[in-house]
Amino acid sequence: MSVVASLSSAPPRKFQFVGGELCLDFCNTVGGKREGVARECLNRYEDFVSWSEQAGLIENSCLESRLRRAARRPAEAVEVLHRSVKLRESIYCILLALRNHKRPSEKDLAVLNSELSHSQNRLQVAAKKEGFDWEWREGRNALDDPLGPIARSAAELLTSSDALTHLRQCQGDNCGWLFLDSSKNHSRCWCDMRDCGNRAKVRRHRLKHKKT
Repeated sequence: MSVVASLSSAPPRKFQFVGGELCLDFCNTVGGKREGVARECLNRYEDFVSWSEQAGLIENSCLESRLRRAARRPAEAVEVLHRSVKLRESIYCILLALRNHKRPSEKDLAVLNSELSHSQNRLQVAAKKEGFDWEWREGRNALDDPLGPIARSAAELLTSSDALTHLRQCQGDNCGWLFLDSSKNHSRCWCDMRDCGNRAKVRRHRLKHKKT
């Protein structure tokens, strides 16, 4: 899957968050089916920043300064964009393999572990109003700091056998998004009932009337 890694003044892309976990929403930054006609949503570093802001990994007040920093360091921004896509595809392949009861490739696991190793020194315990919580501090190469929480999210999901049992892939005709099925009877088939689910409902309705 190729990307055009460039900086431009195009308006920010709006993303959907229906996966139930940070890493799943990141995997879902591809439209359509990967084995069919996939639509890449992370074509620019700005797209990655926009997704990270919408995911709550970057404060809105920091967007302009981050983009200015990326404009001053375009080569690094391009590298981060490619790393983000590489990490995303590795996480997707790992999860899809598990979903299909197969063993993930060592290559994909190595990509995930590389990002974990790269970012764990930025993780620290911070005091909150009530108790403590994990906090990511800005590292020296701050353009890539959203990759840390994404990689950690994937690691936490992979080490949670209960959560993995509810991992699903959307059954939409042109959708391969991943999500955690949190429905009461764990029978959810669609990434979003208002989107793929509604289209399937309309299609069934049309077929029913066509037969009659």
